[in-house]
Amino acid sequence: MTDLVLLHGGQHGSWCWKFLVDAVKQREALFERVICLDMPGCGTKRGRDVTTLTLGDIVKELNDELRAANVRDAVLLGHSIAGVLLPMMVLEDQSLYSGLVYLATAIPAEGQSIIQLLGSSLHGQNSEEVGWPLNPLTTPPADMQKAMFGADMSDAQLVWLLGEAADDVTPPAVATQPATRKGYANSVPSVYILTSRDGILPPEWQRRFAERLGCEHLIEIDTPHEPFVTDPELLGATLADWMMSRRS
Repeated sequence: MTDLVLLHGGQHGSWCWKFLVDAVKQREALFERVICLDMPGCGTKRGRDVTTLTLGDIVKELNDELRAANVRDAVLLGHSIAGVLLPMMVLEDQSLYSGLVYLATAIPAEGQSIIQLLGSSLHGQNSEEVGWPLNPLTTPPADMQKAMFGADMSDAQLVWLLGEAADDVTPPAVATQPATRKGYANSVPSVYILTSRDGILPPEWQRRFAERLGCEHLIEIDTPHEPFVTDPELLGATLADWMMSRRS
């Protein structure tokens, strides 16, 4: 069996996966280990100065951790803006990975940053920008966070998630440095999991991202942006079905 490696998105940490990890472990064993990575400044790496880190620095640190853990041919699942890092992680050391799972990931065009991809408009106003659910210039942060993350969450879940997220500092480079996938060309088998009720990345954009990556499979699930919190059993089952299809 191979390992499952999980990489969180922006303003999150390895803590966000705890419900999915439980759901995966309750199923028939598909993975040798489940390894939850933290970007610098997040989760177990809080408190670090991340202002000068580049995308290359982050990629090397994450892959170094996997090499130190003797990982090889793992399945790497990334969420949201971690989509910038996944292709770069494969390019840095393809021997680490046998499959990629893009979970509602934002995928800028070559040479574009996440910030440029999102833009400053509302969803649907500008065909060249993903946009935002509410006006990013005038909406109070708490209201924006609820609009982006709160769908399907209980009050307790949302309080927990926002409380944890408040202590995480995503390296600025993940959002501001231009993305590159030169030489990637879908080097390992990949699947894009589209969250059909996403309040951050509209489904039509997620389909565009899957095409941009050249993913072999696109799977839609009826959830908002954070299914590892709101429906970890469905996400776990979706992942298991994909793994089984690879074996057949």
